[in-house]
Amino acid sequence: MRATQATFNYVGRDAPGAARFVPIRWLRELIRTSLYRIGALSLYHRLRNRRTLTVVTLHRVLRQGDARWETALPPWTLDDATFDRCLAFFKHHYAIVGLDDVKQSLRRERPLPARSLLLTFDDGFADNFDYALPLLRKHGAPATVFVTSDRVGSEERLWTEDLLSAVARRRVSRQQLAYLHTLLIGEDSDADGDNLVWDIVRRGPELEVELVATALSALEIDLQRVRCPRQMLTPEEIAILVQNGISVGAHGKTHTAFPFSSDIPAELREPRAVLSEIVAPHGQGSVDALSFPHGAYTPEIADQALAAGYELLFTGEPELCCLDHGFLGTSRVGRVDVDARRIAPNGRFRPEVLATSLFTARRRPADRTSLLSGPKPSATATVSYNTQSTGLRRRLSEAFASGKRREAR
Repeated sequence: MRATQATFNYVGRDAPGAARFVPIRWLRELIRTSLYRIGALSLYHRLRNRRTLTVVTLHRVLRQGDARWETALPPWTLDDATFDRCLAFFKHHYAIVGLDDVKQSLRRERPLPARSLLLTFDDGFADNFDYALPLLRKHGAPATVFVTSDRVGSEERLWTEDLLSAVARRRVSRQQLAYLHTLLIGEDSDADGDNLVWDIVRRGPELEVELVATALSALEIDLQRVRCPRQMLTPEEIAILVQNGISVGAHGKTHTAFPFSSDIPAELREPRAVLSEIVAPHGQGSVDALSFPHGAYTPEIADQALAAGYELLFTGEPELCCLDHGFLGTSRVGRVDVDARRIAPNGRFRPEVLATSLFTARRRPADRTSLLSGPKPSATATVSYNTQSTGLRRRLSEAFASGKRREAR
């Protein structure tokens, strides 16, 4: 999952002046829709983006009625009918290419066609096999699935995503969230709820299961985790994806944001080893593309990834890559997120919104070095976490005492 920081509002957090912007928003939408319907946006795209590579980021494709739908995170979940329409949109406006095409362009072996587009999925959800694959086959579209190796075959998704779902549904109070952050991350923070939950999401995946379970139980937080249908891809499903022309890339070992990882070499090494063993017998030579979890990295981490054998590094920078006569000039590639809430509110596909977000995204010149992406590491990014119950109880007591002191002030 990308750390495109969606806002999960608590009761009472709506902006009091939001109503003032309704006419402006309505006018903006009217102009956008009109430009798309008369073909002006499409013409602009054909001229502006002829020599670019667009990479789109997707996560989940589910059918409404699937048991996983109710707890899936709305910004990153498309229903299957909307995804079908997205694929038709992509085929109409772009030349859809595969990961091997992009690699060949980087090596200057073969140029990419005009207005190239690469489809990518992050995390390795089982619904990529259940719902996305049949539609990709229907449209004859290649894609790349970036898999977090520790989650392969898991019945549950990451606990941090279940936490996001619980926060979005207001089943976790601000006080519980603050105590959980202090308990797990080891920092007392006065940050608001959104920043606290995202800090946990970025740092939490590598924490030991026992520590997380004990903390959640002590704070009486029930994540109501969904185990059936299974949430994550199995090795067998990954193999079938490869057999059907889907490329597989790495998305870290634990899904911890790399700048906060306590073991970056393992985050780079383990996914290549685990996934290569799965895909090699089915025609994919190696796993040499990496999508940074949460889109977060530093130049030093990018250098480590290249040294570890990765050829392409996909970041969280929402930009198009300019091509030099069809050739890609950098191993670091930005991606544009497909926000399901914007392109299909209430299940109604809005191609003009998708067109605006893709056609007008900023372009990165072919020879420009990628900017630093993601959160900066702090002193706590590589701390060792105390998993002993005595230490946990001590932290819990200190967290509650700290909370009471803040309330008293």
